[in-house]
Amino acid sequence: MKTKDVETDVGSTDLASYILAVTEQLKRERKFAAAHGYVSALHSFQDFAGGRGIPLPMDEVFTPMRLKAYEEWLMQKKKRPLKMNSVTSYMSSLRAVYNRWMPVGTPGHNPQLFAGVHTRVVSQTKRALRGWQMEKLLRAENDDLTREERRALAYFRLMFLCRGIPFIDLAHLRRQDLQGEYLVYLRHKTQKPMRVKLSPEALRLLRGLGQKTTPSSLYLLPILDAEIQDGWEQYLSYQIALRNFNRTLKQAVKRMLPGVPVSSYTARHTWATLAYHMGQSIGIISQSLGHSSIRVTETYLKPFENERIDEVNRQLIAAVKKGKWKGSMLYSIL
Repeated sequence: MKTKDVETDVGSTDLASYILAVTEQLKRERKFAAAHGYVSALHSFQDFAGGRGIPLPMDEVFTPMRLKAYEEWLMQKKKRPLKMNSVTSYMSSLRAVYNRWMPVGTPGHNPQLFAGVHTRVVSQTKRALRGWQMEKLLRAENDDLTREERRALAYFRLMFLCRGIPFIDLAHLRRQDLQGEYLVYLRHKTQKPMRVKLSPEALRLLRGLGQKTTPSSLYLLPILDAEIQDGWEQYLSYQIALRNFNRTLKQAVKRMLPGVPVSSYTARHTWATLAYHMGQSIGIISQSLGHSSIRVTETYLKPFENERIDEVNRQLIAAVKKGKWKGSMLYSIL
């Protein structure tokens, strides 16, 4: 049953009180990611406005000039200027708050209010490793790494070996999901059923990491605390685990591949792009990753289209220069 939307008082509602009321509703609906995004945007805007205790009337917050000033503040922060997609995340959350407070069609709703700021995700530069880089991480010795770094690297390797399994799915694997030489689970994001045959290396990694899990835990791996039952607290616990994983992984990889950026997304994107360059169809890659549609997979691969075209061009030129075109269909066409 859908919870009734938070009552609105157009023109007088304070941003903080409104967002906090909305997030409580979202928590009851188990929409934890949205609630987290709203609270993060609130805290960020409060910092921009001068502090957490300053009143922020909604009709003063949601003006083109105020929103543009906030966006510029995000991009020019002295200590830590944000990347464009982080800026987009905050602005999108504020737009969602505005549309709740002043729904489309309501007298006073401004459909162009956010036209001057970024609310769309910008296509990222590639987040995948090259084949030789991934091979180095798979084969690297771990003697000079800390225990935490070795474990983070092991998770990263496992994510790649398991067809690019996302970190959130890895963290939420249950003991019963390991069935012989298969992982059988539901994707956390889409609830799509997945069945992944494990290579001997992946199986060894999984069993070795699983030995660190307490016997009473429902989880297969020691990433999340099974004692936390509250849904919101579980969500926050996962966010902490994700941040710790990303930080530790970067420290580990920095020693082997200096200057190469990595994150929890890298193993998944690397699996997809290497499969793409090997000639696998987008449909097969999409099914392997458990995407909801081929369009999602195409967004992964779009940054690599030109690279693949350039490689085809290089191979064609090399073949012609070496005379390999003679006797081929190309010869008859020419």
